[in-house]
This record gives sequence, C-alpha cells and structure tokens, in this order.
Amino acid sequence: MPYILKRIFFSIFVIAAIAIITFVIVRILPGDPVAMWVGDRPTQEQLERARVELGYDQPIYLQLGKYLFNLAQGDFGTSLRTRRPVSSELGKRFAATFELTTLAMAFCLIFGVPLGVLAANAPGHWLSKVEKYFSLSGIAIPIFWLGMLLQMFFAGALDWLPLQGQRALPLPAHQPTGLLLLDTLFSGEFDKFHDALQHIFLPALTLSMACFGLITRTVRNAISQALSQDYIRTAHAFGVAPRRILFVHALKNAMIPLVTISGLAYGYLLGGTFLVERVFDWQGLGQFAVLSILANDLPAVTGVAMIYALVYSVINLALDIVYSRLDPRISIS
Repeated sequence: MPYILKRIFFSIFVIAAIAIITFVIVRILPGDPVAMWVGDRPTQEQLERARVELGYDQPIYLQLGKYLFNLAQGDFGTSLRTRRPVSSELGKRFAATFELTTLAMAFCLIFGVPLGVLAANAPGHWLSKVEKYFSLSGIAIPIFWLGMLLQMFFAGALDWLPLQGQRALPLPAHQPTGLLLLDTLFSGEFDKFHDALQHIFLPALTLSMACFGLITRTVRNAISQALSQDYIRTAHAFGVAPRRILFVHALKNAMIPLVTISGLAYGYLLGGTFLVERVFDWQGLGQFAVLSILANDLPAVTGVAMIYALVYSVINLALDIVYSRLDPRISIS
C-alpha cells in the first residue's frame, strides 16, 4: 500500500507539472486568444472588455493560480472556439478516441503477439520474414500517409469500407457507455453496430500499424531469450508438448516486457490519434485538439493536454500494480 500511495503522489506531481508547463507554453505562443473570443473586426473597447472578462489582464502568476485552482475542481474553462465548457467538449470526444485507441491496441495484441511468438520459435520460417516486413513497415511508413493509402485501396478501389466519418446511421436510442460499438451491440441494433464497425475499422487498422512492429519485436526478443533458458530445455527433456512450452512457459515469462511496452504503446497511440482522426474525420480528442490549436483556443489545448497526461499516468500506475500479479518475485510492499 505505501508503494501505491507513493506512485499516486508521484502521478499527481507529474500531472501538476504538466499543467504548469502547458499553461506557460500556450501563453507565450504568438496569437491573441481574445480576438478569437470577440470575433471579426472588433473595436479596441471590445478587446479590452473581453480581456478583463477572460482574466487575461491579470499577471501571469495570478492566471496560473486561478487555472490550477479551477483544474483541481475539474473546471477546464470555456472553449474560445465553441464557447462551451471544455470539460463538456472533452467528455463528448473522449469516448470516440478511447474506442478507437483501444480497438487499435486490440489489433496489435491479437495479431502481434502470436506472430512474434511464432517468429521467435522458427527464425528461418516464412512467418519470421513476414513479421520482419510488417514490423519495419509499420515503423517506417508515416501514419497519415498509410491512412490515405488504405483509404484509396479499401474505400476507393474496392469500395468495401467508408472513406471517413464515424457512422452513417443515427445514434442508438440509449448510450449508457458513450462507446458506439458497445452501445449499438448491447441495444441489439445490429445494423448500426455493423455500420459503426465499418467506419472504425480503417482508422483503427491505420493506428495499430504504428505500434504493431513494437509489439511483435518485443515479443520476439523476449520469447527468444526465454527459449534459451535451462527450464525450457528441461521441459523438452520431460516430454512437455512444444505448443505448451511455447505459449505457456515461454510466453508467461515474456509477459513483463510485453505489458511494459503495451502500456507505453497505448500512450503512443493516443498521441497518434491527432493525425489519424484528422485524416479520417474522426470526431475525437485528436481532431478537437488540432482545430483548437489552429484557432489558438488556449483553454481547449490545455484541457486536451491534461486529459492525455491523466490517462498516461493512470496507465503507468496500473502497470506497476500488474507487475506484482504477473511475477510474484516483484513486491510492491
């Protein structure tokens, strides 16, 4: 318990530091957010009134103190672009980004882990060459260019999948989770579920390629090291089935690096949504952040940064707890 409390305190410290750094950076960037709030062709009197209304007339340290106080209460301020509370805007878009990122991570694990295991077990096999090709391609190809290539192939040439957007049919009547796939599935509206699945497949596949090579390479290296250990040779000598040795004994001991890299990859995918959501017109946090940056919407930009920092801190905290469950030799007491 003391270890967990220490990790929670450290996470809070990191989030606070990110809040301060983000606040200072967006304040020193060129551009006047007050003009964004007032609108086209404002008078000097309107600008001064808006500056006082938004609090930009106060010293920077007072603005920072007020921002941190409001942030501790869950108040991110008001978006200068949409004129709605930033927390409301983030709440609407977080579910879309979370659904897209989680599905992309699922693609990485479902296909990357078995491929990495098989490639490590048979280094000269054709599967090993396939793993090497996809790993290098996923890392080398820019994610936005890959997204456009997939659009041209699956939506343009084959006409199998939609080009952009999240759905073509209306939203389900009940949305308890805010996740489109789950809500349509649980409500029994399978036509809407199929429509949502078609729309999310291409952006999720594009996003998954960003960390596919990372997952497969990590699994391959970890399994290769595990297969050279004495307990594996002992298991072979006792006649244990090769499949059990590979997927139970070796893979279990490769879980620590896999869990570590998966947590880091999930955070990496969150950052990758900026480009993917822009290409596929996905109404998530990444799309919202890009539009906010272009419009110099400071409260929205800082709000998005804080959400990403919070999610990444929670992931790291969860990984520290999972380690002790995977390997009893690791103690968190």
